Amino acid sequence: MKKPSRKREPFYPLLAEELQKTQGDGPLSEKMDLGKTVRRLRQEKGLTGVHLCRRAGGLDPGTLNAVEKGRIRNPTIRTLLAISKGLGVTVADLFRQTERERPSSFYLGSQKGAFQMEFRGWKIKVVSFTPFTKDFFCGKLIFDAQTKLDETLLKHPLPFFISTLVGRFQVTVEGKTVDLKEGDNLFFNGALRHSFYNPLHRESVLLLVTAPSFV
Repeated sequence: MKKPSRKREPFYPLLAEELQKTQGDGPLSEKMDLGKTVRRLRQEKGLTGVHLCRRAGGLDPGTLNAVEKGRIRNPTIRTLLAISKGLGVTVADLFRQTERERPSSFYLGSQKGAFQMEFRGWKIKVVSFTPFTKDFFCGKLIFDAQTKLDETLLKHPLPFFISTLVGRFQVTVEGKTVDLKEGDNLFFNGALRHSFYNPLHRESVLLLVTAPSFV
């Protein structure tokens, strides 16, 4: 007698769980690396640590070294003003450049994406173009031949934007089915019951954008 198949977990919560396992806390908990910015700006200006400290009005080289290496993560205002003076920038510029260097604020990617995951039970590969963040998700879902993905209600309604990059999809939202050929796109409320189906005998690729992310 055939045993009843075990019901698969909902896809989005499973994806969120795997993201957290793979990426850890990722950019969600990343701290601003002020020291890295100070070191980069100093090197770009061709300054040694001693030279910068002289320009800064007598800043202790040991303090500068501790800031650059991250041993001092929260410098005093006096130290920040001195370092900024030595670098010839404002304190505001220093923090803006530090914010820019965080992956969640500025990330230059490629078709390979920020990270990839394979869900063999679903016959789907996920490639995220964006770093791991709760604010936004943009990536592609690669469906094996004749693979279907069903999803019920999510905990929070999300605006979903999807577009067929390769192949073809049949998308059903609350009983209404539409065919999406390459280049076609669809926008809908992710809280509605929906499913994606690749009817072809080859892989099809779907672009998926949500803001905020379902992670």
